[in-house]
Amino acid sequence: MNQASDEFKSQVLFILAHLPAGEVISYGELARQAGQPKQSRLVGHILKRLPAEHTLPWHRVVNSKRAISFLEGSDGYQRQRALLENEGWVIVGQRLITKEAL
Repeated sequence: MNQASDEFKSQVLFILAHLPAGEVISYGELARQAGQPKQSRLVGHILKRLPAEHTLPWHRVVNSKRAISFLEGSDGYQRQRALLENEGWVIVGQRLITKEAL
């Protein structure tokens, strides 16, 4: 990685580390806040490469449709769904529904 990539990665991880419980952010919004609005795929790549022992709230990152990107029923989907439900989200299929909408 070059210096610009390292800085972007640092920004992504910093923003994610400070995202409060119960809130979610899209890959695109995370990229925008980190200074590179067209790099949503790179955000996904960064998250995919996090070490297994990390404690960042990766589960709070969803796609632009406010849905879980993992294939429904997959291990990743099940982990992300459980973590989001623990933070108060209601999930229908892959989509996140706020409690106020029910």
